Amino acid sequence: MSETNPTTPVLSRTQLSLLLGNPARWIALRELCKETGLPVNELGRRMGMSQNSASKQMTLMLKLGVVTTMYGRLYSLAPAYRSTSGKLEIDFGHCLLRFDRP
Repeated sequence: MSETNPTTPVLSRTQLSLLLGNPARWIALRELCKETGLPVNELGRRMGMSQNSASKQMTLMLKLGVVTTMYGRLYSLAPAYRSTSGKLEIDFGHCLLRFDRP
């Protein structure tokens, strides 16, 4: 059994369910694992939705602390959730998401 990184914030089951309850947010998380600093219009394109809809999804992810914004309203995965191994994965403490398949 792997140990949780003590600096990784642990989302509650309710928060995690809310975060992962939408397939578009899975896509956004995968894309933010690949690249840092994506604008909402590009995220929306990759998520298959309008910029307005993508912005609403990103607002929820910001409130949960999973993403941050950079200068110019570029979205990035929060540092605590970025993989240091270079793999496409996010460690939520009690849940590990792997995005190694399309």
